[in-house]
Amino acid sequence: MDNEAYTAASESLALGVRDAVQAAGGRLVTVESCTAGRIAATLAEIPGASQWLCGGIAVYRSASKHEWLGVPWELIQSAEAGPVSLAMSRFLANAALVRTPEATVALGITGDLGPGAPPRTDGRVFMAVADRNSVREAELQLRSPSPRDAADIPGRRRRLDEATQAGLRFLLDVLRGTPSA
Repeated sequence: MDNEAYTAASESLALGVRDAVQAAGGRLVTVESCTAGRIAATLAEIPGASQWLCGGIAVYRSASKHEWLGVPWELIQSAEAGPVSLAMSRFLANAALVRTPEATVALGITGDLGPGAPPRTDGRVFMAVADRNSVREAELQLRSPSPRDAADIPGRRRRLDEATQAGLRFLLDVLRGTPSA
């Protein structure tokens, strides 16, 4: 997807998220690992975002997840879950709600965009949207190939773009009460 098409699609998703959050009279917060704050940044491009967007936390490293959000080391080091898992995305979303009392809904997203990701997690994205009463979760295998190496910035950007749109789309589906594809 070229940059213009990516921007147009992202703007459309972001406007849908805004409309859904406002229709519910809510406020949103994000905690992003693999997308590095790009979801919150995309939402914040909309004029008046501070009326419904509390903010976002970009947290990459496990130690930061532990210190900033209270993620237990047991979860981070778990062979079954670990930092790239549904359990982690769920914890991130719930931690955001705890630390942002004015928020009514939170998105937690984590994944492994590569390069050098273990085969078990390469290109997998895990998302959770939580409100004060429930959590919805999804996982997705990205279609774009893993970056070749640490110098493959365009490859990394393709995966970031894809993961960002996936997070926006999942958030919008949950807010609208529609099943995710």
